[in-house]
Amino acid sequence: MVGISGRTTSPGDRSFAGSLEPLVHTDRYEADVVFGSPSCSIGTTAYPEYPIRILEDEDCWVCFEGRIYDRDADSLERELLEVATRVLAPDGDEFLTEWLLETDGEFLLVAVDKDTGRLGLLNDPLARLPTYYFHDGAAFLFSRELRYLINEAPIDGFDPMGVAQCLLFGYSLGDRTLVNGANRLRPGTKLTVDPNRGAVTETALHRFDFEEPSHADRSRSRNATELVDRFERACRQRSGCGSHDVISLSGGLDSRAVLAGFDAEGLSTTAATMSSDEFVPPSDVDIARELATELDIQWRRYEVGPPNGSDLDRIIKTKNGQIGLLTSFILEFFRQLREEYDAGLTYVTGDGGDKVLPDLTPARPIADESELVDYVIEENCFLSLEQVARITGLSPASIRRSVHDRLDMYPETDPAAAYVHFLVYERGVNFLFEGEDRNRFFFWSTTPFYSIDFFRYAMNCPPGQKARYNLYRSFLTELEPTAAALPHPDYGVPVASTRHQAAAFVDDLLSRYPRLFETVRPIVKSINGLETGSQLRPDTVDCIRTQVDQCEAVDDVLSTDELLAFLDSTADHDRVSVYRLFALTSFIDDIYSSQSVLESRRDAVFG
Repeated sequence: MVGISGRTTSPGDRSFAGSLEPLVHTDRYEADVVFGSPSCSIGTTAYPEYPIRILEDEDCWVCFEGRIYDRDADSLERELLEVATRVLAPDGDEFLTEWLLETDGEFLLVAVDKDTGRLGLLNDPLARLPTYYFHDGAAFLFSRELRYLINEAPIDGFDPMGVAQCLLFGYSLGDRTLVNGANRLRPGTKLTVDPNRGAVTETALHRFDFEEPSHADRSRSRNATELVDRFERACRQRSGCGSHDVISLSGGLDSRAVLAGFDAEGLSTTAATMSSDEFVPPSDVDIARELATELDIQWRRYEVGPPNGSDLDRIIKTKNGQIGLLTSFILEFFRQLREEYDAGLTYVTGDGGDKVLPDLTPARPIADESELVDYVIEENCFLSLEQVARITGLSPASIRRSVHDRLDMYPETDPAAAYVHFLVYERGVNFLFEGEDRNRFFFWSTTPFYSIDFFRYAMNCPPGQKARYNLYRSFLTELEPTAAALPHPDYGVPVASTRHQAAAFVDDLLSRYPRLFETVRPIVKSINGLETGSQLRPDTVDCIRTQVDQCEAVDDVLSTDELLAFLDSTADHDRVSVYRLFALTSFIDDIYSSQSVLESRRDAVFG
């Protein structure tokens, strides 16, 4: 993956430059050692257009990865050096917290005190750039790529509970990763390393609390107006940072809002829509084309087919089991965009719209923590708790307890608000942000929905206004009536219509009765043109079987008997659960085998 890596220095360490080479995934990547001292070494692996900058003054050296959107270039350098000084100081936390909450950016800042060798890391309040670190009392290593820690740190295999959580939800919880000793840097965190004592201090500068929305006393109309103002500003601030602005446009509400935001600000952009008989509903393409035509915005359609083994292998090598393989077909879309434009483009998505504007609270009342744990598992699992327990060899009670322990750390006391926290901090930060980070393998990727000003305001709007798309409907109608007049693909009716309100009401009602919802959903998808020709291919199951047979390490992490039993009954499982398992077996195989099964099947077609 692109980004910064580093480590403290010890006698006998192998070449730091050599340690970066496995992170050079294409011939466009360059590995550079950008800082070296007796106390630490820092390097970058990136393509030339990727946003990394080096700053320094007489006291401090800084490597900054990412972008800050609401500062002018002239003042930003001075500001970052001031922030770095506060990161390295023992008493700068109040300043840093205030700065983070007032800064619209996606970044990782790494600073070194030239005099003392003290090392500091700081990320944005949402941890938009996934970062990992390892510390055992002697060595400290960090990287934007988990693979670096696996290769260079004295890591003792996989973390059984991290693996179990990943099979259950598709991601591990909190700061856990799939491997022992490797931690995820949590959002809004300052981390410092004292080279003299070998001490690592991690400080949570800010955690969002979703319990008491501060804008509950404002009308839905006023809140929609405030959100539109912030959204348009976020779109404006994200434009013009690269060589081109390309908006990923589907038929959904989130991407059409982004296109409308850019259009409202008069910003030059191109809308790009992925088309595939197997993976993309035809209605998505039709709605995207109609919206771009109505707004007179240049629109391009890109055909993609099923991914091959090389695509899946690329995902495994760069994201290291942190995301699934089911959407690997999107890599062909990215390759076409990069070829038509260049790697300096800014890819703007609607990611996050599904988190900040809809009502995320549970569909039914939750009485206590025990019910919340059950609800979290019921609503978010890929595989059942019992299946995960059999495959990992852990007890269902211990896995369930790990979920309880994580939820117990949240600041919210109300179970409904704690569930919102779970969806933002676990599913959002630990899973969806990893998927966005995959995009940055090709070019910079961003979304206005996670602009800190917009995010803070939206998450302080009350759930009652967000319920049944009411706030979203008001927001989109005020932002661009044309976008609200087009059908919502899930319902097949215009967003700004009484029929949409009725459909959302029925959808909300059905969500309270999951079994009925599962019965009705295929009918709704068929009526609204959301069906695709995608299905599980025999080669996929055969590939997993071969991984189980050829890689002995799979049996060290998972029960191969239970894996094979699962594969024997794939007709009883959906593609998502099979591919979640496939990502994990592929990652294990890639780590431990001299040639992985995917490496030997680069031309095989998956789907």
